[in-house]
Amino acid sequence: MQKYYEDAKYNAAFDRCVDVMTRLIEKYGHQVLEKLDQEASQAAGHSKDDAQAKPLKGEAA
Repeated sequence: MQKYYEDAKYNAAFDRCVDVMTRLIEKYGHQVLEKLDQEASQAAGHSKDDAQAKPLKGEAA
């Protein structure tokens, strides 16, 4: 474990904070990126579906 602060209590709190942030990014990161992509597509004047082919999602072709 790397030392960021002189006080061990602050180092432990920082490590916990980083752990929580990492878990949130892993859990919700894809949703945030999808929403940002949708907003960027709408701002450009076309939908995401126009720019990409729709996946089959387990359906037989």
